[in-house]
Amino acid sequence: MRKLFAVLALVFVTVLIILLDRPLGSLPALGRLLDPINGAMASAESVDDDFSLEFSTSSLQQPVQVWFDDRLVPHIKAANDHDLYFVQGYIHAYFRLWQMDLQTRAAGGRVSEVLGKKALRFDREQRRKGMVFGAEKSLAAMEADPRTKQMLDAYKTGVNEYIASLNYRNLPIEYKLMGFEPEPWTNLKSALLLKYMADDLTGKTDDIALSILRERYTKEQFEDLFPERINGSTPVIPTGSIYSVPSMKQPAAPPDSLAWAHLDSADFVEQNEEGKGSNNWAVSGSRTASGAPILANDPHLGLNLPSLWFEVQLQAPGINVYGVSLPGAPGVVIGFNDHLSWGFTNNYRDVKDFYAVELKDDKSYLFNGKDVPLTIKDEVIKIKGKPDYIDHVKYTLHGPVIYDEEFHGPGGLKKPLALTWMAHKGTNEYLSIYLLNRATDYNSFVFAIQQFQCPGQNAIYADRQGNIALWGQGQFVNKWKEQGRFVMNGTDSSTLWKELIPMSENPHAMNPAQGFLSSANQSVTDGTYPYYYNGLFYEFRAWRINQVLGQLKKATVQDMFALQNDVYSILAANTLPVMLRHLDSSHVQGKQREYLNTLAGWDYRLAAKSKAASVFQIWSHFLYMAIWKDRFNKVPDNLMPSPERTMQLMQADTAIKGLRELATASFAQAADSLDKVDNDGLEWYKVKKPMVRHLTKLPAFSYLELPIGGWGNTPNAMKVDHGPSWRMVVQMGNEIEGYGVYPGGQSGNPGSKYYATFLDKWVKGEYYRLSFVPEGQTPDNKTVKHTWKIQPAK
Repeated sequence: MRKLFAVLALVFVTVLIILLDRPLGSLPALGRLLDPINGAMASAESVDDDFSLEFSTSSLQQPVQVWFDDRLVPHIKAANDHDLYFVQGYIHAYFRLWQMDLQTRAAGGRVSEVLGKKALRFDREQRRKGMVFGAEKSLAAMEADPRTKQMLDAYKTGVNEYIASLNYRNLPIEYKLMGFEPEPWTNLKSALLLKYMADDLTGKTDDIALSILRERYTKEQFEDLFPERINGSTPVIPTGSIYSVPSMKQPAAPPDSLAWAHLDSADFVEQNEEGKGSNNWAVSGSRTASGAPILANDPHLGLNLPSLWFEVQLQAPGINVYGVSLPGAPGVVIGFNDHLSWGFTNNYRDVKDFYAVELKDDKSYLFNGKDVPLTIKDEVIKIKGKPDYIDHVKYTLHGPVIYDEEFHGPGGLKKPLALTWMAHKGTNEYLSIYLLNRATDYNSFVFAIQQFQCPGQNAIYADRQGNIALWGQGQFVNKWKEQGRFVMNGTDSSTLWKELIPMSENPHAMNPAQGFLSSANQSVTDGTYPYYYNGLFYEFRAWRINQVLGQLKKATVQDMFALQNDVYSILAANTLPVMLRHLDSSHVQGKQREYLNTLAGWDYRLAAKSKAASVFQIWSHFLYMAIWKDRFNKVPDNLMPSPERTMQLMQADTAIKGLRELATASFAQAADSLDKVDNDGLEWYKVKKPMVRHLTKLPAFSYLELPIGGWGNTPNAMKVDHGPSWRMVVQMGNEIEGYGVYPGGQSGNPGSKYYATFLDKWVKGEYYRLSFVPEGQTPDNKTVKHTWKIQPAK
């Protein structure tokens, strides 16, 4: 009997070992994960770990030196471009490999491979958007230019050399938790990363919802509720700017019967389930205390850990640049060099249009009265623990069919829609980054940004000669009026995109009389710009920023810090008096009275600990929904008039019927909601619950309920998990003063002290002085914490 037990025990242990050493469905191999030597615990770093390294590699042409400062920012000094980008790729991978891997898998619709079936819809949509289709075209353009080909090849080699040095023990912890391993880096992955940004910044449009609404209202009603430009907008290019004579005439619009697709309830099978953006500005030396221009930029994006950004300085002959880079991409995206500084906000002009196509069968569609063959691309989606899924994506001359009977769109839309998108073009934004990093004056800056085609960006500029400038930059189409604002008829050639507008005719301004330039995703120009465009524009932040900049006569970098962290709400200042005037206070009793009293004397600032901010924001939300929800609840994407337009209609008093009843009822609703959160405290940050989460959403790797104020209607546009991803202020004097901070840290390892090093300062609105090393100088030894010495192999 004992022998039998011994045999059974041996079999049990053997089976257990086998099971623990293998993934189970979408779960990782638990035995390897829990291994105390090589498993997850191996990722823990000591607080006094020394990151200094010396090694040689046959991939280098000449020696390279890297100084890491006390914030783990690498300052890379190389003797040529190849070595510079090789080491940048190696360092990105050394600190952020898993993040680079996951983000590019997401861009290409390959998340199901590592997360399982729950990511299948996401992957299908990425494939149907044509993300890889666009990235492959752009890669061809990138590799056709010898500068960007060398840049990408060297970067790829650096990443792969680091990957080749890994074993299971030193894999980033997320690979062990999710049960997969890194694969070789490719230039296509770097191209996909730019499409990932293009999708984030130009992927949202209201074409489908607006197509329904334009048929529901008269033209006057529609324009009143959804104007293309808000009255009182302070556009990116100052009003009164004179534009050069356009080289193209606006195309004639085809008749409505040919132009538009018609969507009605039969096109939908089921209902599926305010402002993101960024700020930048430049103040002329004539309005600063130092006499030198100051540039500021804080791009608002989804906030995650590891952070989207990685600080770096790149030095080689012809280049000495400091700023933030994207792990997975060579070069510096936002920053400054010895001559000039630059930054970006999203331009929000519409470069993504839908066409309703008429499929004849699975092989052809109707165009200009003829049957045209479809191109079918079989998208094989690998699913962890499951058989592959194959999606047959149809391509037309308009682009891929994104929605159809097999894959429904917003609101359950099943009508076949093809997608024409600037991100499908073969563009080379890496050339723009390459040239920007080496730009020395205004003309070379302009030449550099004219290589940046998608996503369209408002590019801000300041230099040491005292110039400031701003370009509404990108590649845009010369459209007929309202082309692309609604879903277009895809059966006729008259609706196709026509010629491209020369980028030299993009709206721009330099050294304006007002002494500053700014953009915060508002309308790019006033109505005098000679080309038609539409887009998603936001005004509240721009109104506030221009209000503050217009009052500053002796601006300092501290003023810029304050404005980036400003939480004054134009929305609250303009609507709360209206709301209070219409509130029937005879219905306000008990606890409701306490909430109402918090608003007395409030300064309209959405400060982190403001209780009045919580009362206003919740009341304002319920009032907005009460005004519009019944009229728009069956519109896909829940499109309703913008908060800016709603504010103006409320100020007109008579424009919204029953405002007294709506204000009173919504206040009662708000009070009920406030009652439910009151136990945790009514401070705005406790109600809002700002967070910076790890990409896997694991609470242990995340930072929750951060005490930070603001919202989408304030310059500090911190919402729940979306906000200022990098705050930068640069004064372009004789000595360049750069300041910056982002919500994270240089290391992507949750077990490192550098994982979220900067988060506390970022929450407090504080900045680091950036350790920029001017050309011809070496870093101050006091700030150097670690060094890398990399030699060519003999």
